[in-house]
Amino acid sequence: MIFDAYGTLLRNDHDRLIPRRIVGDHRLATPVAEVLRAWSDLYSEATQQSPFRSLRQIHTDILQRLLRQLHVDADAAPYVDLFFEVTTTVELYPEVPEVLSALAPRRSAILSNADHEHVAAWTFTLPVELILISEAIGAYKPHPLVFRTALERLGLQPDEVLHVGDSEIDDVAGAKAAGLRVAWVNRDGRARRVGVPPPDFEIQDLKALLSVLD
Repeated sequence: MIFDAYGTLLRNDHDRLIPRRIVGDHRLATPVAEVLRAWSDLYSEATQQSPFRSLRQIHTDILQRLLRQLHVDADAAPYVDLFFEVTTTVELYPEVPEVLSALAPRRSAILSNADHEHVAAWTFTLPVELILISEAIGAYKPHPLVFRTALERLGLQPDEVLHVGDSEIDDVAGAKAAGLRVAWVNRDGRARRVGVPPPDFEIQDLKALLSVLD
């Protein structure tokens, strides 16, 4: 079993914080949701380009580009720092310790689009066999190399693995394209995006995973 980290095991509340701060700092009329969408689009494009860049390098670039798109003449550095502040100060969702303990007899791994500095800042340990991050692999989900590397490290075939994640693109579409079964963690009950393949399971939180695996 492979778990995504942010938004699946770890609270991921930063998405709107940076767009909200940009809109507030510069008194923009642009809706926060629109700024978030533009940032997300830039991120998705940047993570699939070559050569590989760390998330710090990517966000230094795309947040500056985002400000230019919004016609804001400002340095992106404070927003990059804020992004890393909130993504390195994280906590587990309440159900995670119980669920991972219950699943402990099964082989498991974490597969995350993250830099080394993210994992270095975690103040908890998790009962998994290995943790793989994009900066170590040299690619980001949904790129097939990420899932292929995890399978090789575990010594398993795609049909032997369930991938658990919250992102429709990175986790659902990426894992399905790599031949894995997928449990989509849909904590806020959002509708699945058009064009994203259906997951094998849709669960509201990780507790529901225990029922899926019975």
